[in-house]
Amino acid sequence: MQLPRTPSFRLDGRRALVTGAGRGIGLAAAAALADAGAHVTLVARTGPEIEAVATAIREAGGGADTLVLDLQDLAAAERAIAAAGRVDVLVNNAGTNRPKPFTDVTHDDYDAVMDLNLRAAFFVAQAVTKRLIEAGRPGSIINISSQMGHVGGANRTIYCASKWGMEGLTKAMAVDLAAHRIRVNTVSPGLTDTPL
Repeated sequence: MQLPRTPSFRLDGRRALVTGAGRGIGLAAAAALADAGAHVTLVARTGPEIEAVATAIREAGGGADTLVLDLQDLAAAERAIAAAGRVDVLVNNAGTNRPKPFTDVTHDDYDAVMDLNLRAAFFVAQAVTKRLIEAGRPGSIINISSQMGHVGGANRTIYCASKWGMEGLTKAMAVDLAAHRIRVNTVSPGLTDTPL
């Protein structure tokens, strides 16, 4: 008897951009994409972290480069993405959390979480998508959400709001971009042991 086998998942010749790629889920996504043959551009504010990941990917036989970038500086992010070359796959992973009781959340807390988790993700995806459409190329946008985009959690009001927003954004993007052969999905991990 021959057992069924899952076909190999290869991304040879494709280019991926992963935000928040220096640690945690972003690092794991970058490593998996590189292992599948994609050339990965690792994006984060912390150069030494993404350089270490890129070095490890190259030492394992993969292709990787880095882009040190604060995604909350939208003009800089849009310029950098435009200059980064072709992107076939975006893993929109950069994010943050400031757990506090609802009544203790400050304006600064709200802005920090919403600006990175939702606003930056929106405009990074838009920058990548515009280039795909201009080139007439299909692509894949993977927005990293969270189980907190589906349920509530103690001390997580702004995080939950940002991830619920990510879920709605992804659904609307998928509708808008389907005609351009750009697939848009979320991955919604549960509790994950990361530095965050």
